[in-house]
Amino acid sequence: MLVKEVSGKELHEFHGQSKTVVDFISNSPQPQEALSNNSAVTPLIKCKRVADLISNSPQEAPSNNSPATPLINAEVKRTRLEISNSPPVLISRSSPPNSSEGVDEMWTSFFTEIKSIVDGNATSVYDNNFPFGDLIDKQFSKEKFFEKVKEMELERVLQTSLTNSVRTTFHLCVMGQKLGDKVKENKAYVREIAELKNMLTENEKNYVGEITELKNKLSEFEKNMAEMTSLKDELNKLKKTFEYSSLEKNRMIAREKDLMDENSKNKVKLLVNEHAHKVFINKLKAEIEELKRKISLQYKAGYEKAVRQVVYFASGLKP
Repeated sequence: MLVKEVSGKELHEFHGQSKTVVDFISNSPQPQEALSNNSAVTPLIKCKRVADLISNSPQEAPSNNSPATPLINAEVKRTRLEISNSPPVLISRSSPPNSSEGVDEMWTSFFTEIKSIVDGNATSVYDNNFPFGDLIDKQFSKEKFFEKVKEMELERVLQTSLTNSVRTTFHLCVMGQKLGDKVKENKAYVREIAELKNMLTENEKNYVGEITELKNKLSEFEKNMAEMTSLKDELNKLKKTFEYSSLEKNRMIAREKDLMDENSKNKVKLLVNEHAHKVFINKLKAEIEELKRKISLQYKAGYEKAVRQVVYFASGLKP
C-alpha cells in the first residue's frame, strides 16, 4: 500500500496544534452527536465528507505488516495533498479531550527514535539496511508503546483501517486511470506504427524502380571506384618511377658536369704538354742541326787530312 510521506516536524506540529475530524469521530463515545447541527444529513453525505476529510488528513504512522509500506522520512519535507472543497463536518467544541493525544506524541517520538537508531540512513522500508528486527524488538517492545496503544479504542483502530482503505482505493483508482491512459496511448502508438509500416510498404513499392536504378548506379560507381583505385595505384607507381628517373637524370647531369670539368682540365694539361713537347722538339732539331754541321766540318777536316797524308805518303814513295 502506498502511503504519503510527511516530515516529522509537520507531524509534530499537526498533532500539537489541532486534531483531525477523523480523530474526533473515532475517539468520541458518540460520534454522531458531533454532527448535532447537521442531523438531517443523509449517511451517504456524511460518509462522503468523512472520506474527503480522511483523504486530506495527515498520514497515519505506517505499520510494518506490509513490506511495501514506506517508513515516514523524518528529514525530507513532502507537499501535502490539497484540501478538499467539500464542506467540513461540524465538530462540537465542548467535547472533552480524548485519550489519543498521547498516541500522537508516541508516534512522533517513535519516528525520531527510529531516525536516531539508523543515524539518518535507511529511513524507508525499501532500503536494504532498514532495521526490521530493531523496529519490532527494540521499538514496539517498549512498555510505553503498549500503554499508549491500549488507549486506542476499537473505533480508533477501525477508523485507521478505514482511512488506509480509502487511501488505497483512491490510489488504485488513480493508478487504474493512469493505466487506462497508458493503454490508450499504447493503442494509438500501435495504430500509428501500423500506418507508418503501411506507408513504408507503399513507398517501397512506389520507389522500387528508383531503388533498383540507384543500386545499379551504385554498382557502377563501385566499379569505377575500383578502377580509379587501380589507376591511382598505377599512377603512384609511375610517380615513383619518375622520381627515380629524375634522381638518375640529376645524377647523370652532375656526372656530365664533372666529366666536362675534368676534360677541360685535361685539355689545359694537354696544351701545356704539347707546348713543352714543341719546345723540346725544336731544341732537339737545333741540336741535330748543330751536330750535322759539326759532323760535316769534322768530315771535311778529316777528308782534307787524309788527302794530305795520302799526298805526303805518295810524295815519299817517289824516288
